[in-house]
Amino acid sequence: MISFIFIVETTITPIEKQALDIMKRTDFKNLSKTDVLSIASKSSELRSDVAKEVIAQFPEFVKFIQSSMSEYKDILGNIISSDDESIKQVYATADKELDISTDSRKQFYDFAEKVHADVSKCLDNPELSAKEREAILEKNGNSENCKLKGY
Repeated sequence: MISFIFIVETTITPIEKQALDIMKRTDFKNLSKTDVLSIASKSSELRSDVAKEVIAQFPEFVKFIQSSMSEYKDILGNIISSDDESIKQVYATADKELDISTDSRKQFYDFAEKVHADVSKCLDNPELSAKEREAILEKNGNSENCKLKGY
C-alpha cells in the first residue's frame, strides 16, 4: 500500500498571529489543558475580534471547559464529604470529652461530700477542744469559711 503525504501550507492571519504571540507559541497544535486555561484567562485582555478568532480555533473548547468543571465539581464534592466526616469526628471527640468531664466532676463532688461528711463527723465529737476543732478545719479547708457557716 502506498500512502501519500500532502503538506498543506496554512497561512496564519494577523489575528491568529497576535493570539499565538500572547501564548508565546508558534502554532495551535498540541495544546494542553493548562494552555487552554491560560488562553481563557487571557481572553479578557484581547480585543473582542481577536478573542473570537482564538475561540474559533478551538471547537472542543466548550467541551473541555464542561469536562473541567465537572471534574472540579467532583473534587469539591469529595472535599466537602471529607470535611463532613472530619466534623463528625470532631463532634464525637468533643462529646466524649464532655462525658468524661461530667463523670469526673460527679466523682469530685461525690468525694467532696464524703470528705465533708467525715469532717462533720469528726467535729461532732464532744470531746474535741476548740484548738483541735480549729486544726481539723484548717487541714480540711478554709477555717474562716467554716466559721462563717457555723461549723
